[in-house]
Amino acid sequence: MSLTFSPVSTDDLDAVSGLVTAVSWPHRPADIDMMIRLGGGRLASDTASGQVLGVGLFWAFGGTLARIGLVIVAPESQGRGVGRKLVLRLLDDTADLPVVLLATDAGRPLYESLGFTAYDTSRQFQGIYNGEPSADPRVRPGKDSDLAQIADLDAAAFGARRDAALAALTETGEISVLSDNGTLTGYAIARSFGRGTTIGPIVAKTEADAIALVSALARPGFLRVDCPANAAALIGHLTEAGLGNVGTSPVMVRGDWRAPAGPQKIFGLASHALG
Repeated sequence: MSLTFSPVSTDDLDAVSGLVTAVSWPHRPADIDMMIRLGGGRLASDTASGQVLGVGLFWAFGGTLARIGLVIVAPESQGRGVGRKLVLRLLDDTADLPVVLLATDAGRPLYESLGFTAYDTSRQFQGIYNGEPSADPRVRPGKDSDLAQIADLDAAAFGARRDAALAALTETGEISVLSDNGTLTGYAIARSFGRGTTIGPIVAKTEADAIALVSALARPGFLRVDCPANAAALIGHLTEAGLGNVGTSPVMVRGDWRAPAGPQKIFGLASHALG
């Protein structure tokens, strides 16, 4: 089978949304549109028929790090080598940058065969949030004047600058920041995503600080948080508030890159794709 790998644009939103629906992922068209606008990607199509068989997106952050995400092969085309060829094309697109991604259980063997290794684990918690509101005097709503400090904190925790992604997230999201002795040391963003609301990124020094940020932003209703598997206190808070663990994903890297050692850490992902 001959494949064509055309660049993805927002004109392809219907085709990508169709693939997302086919594999029952929760992304809304608005979620997909934002991810396409922030990066690049490829549509894998059958050369003869023009039928779209798969999609994959990528994002380059600060000339330091790339991520790959929203890699989908139509169910009827899986097992035919489409996914491998698609990922290889995305790796070509990201040039010599180290690449990080979150894999599904089904996709992990493919990524391992392409030189990716797992270095962390992310857990997805979601459900109807019923936690009690709590106020921490260190937490307040974020302001436009905080955005430069937020971007700096995020870069230190994420390992690369992603100012454009943060700008897109804050444009439609609600921000909370946490300050210690007048110095901003953490932030989180809540926004509409998928079936309801997601909180992420969550960047903080400690799990207690991350919990304070979540408590400031969480509202009754459907909530999703993707957090590190070893964040026991945060996981306990989410569980007590009604969220359940619905999936575990290995965080994988290809190339010479290590996650930052702190003091700020990522306690919640913006999304599986964007990190």
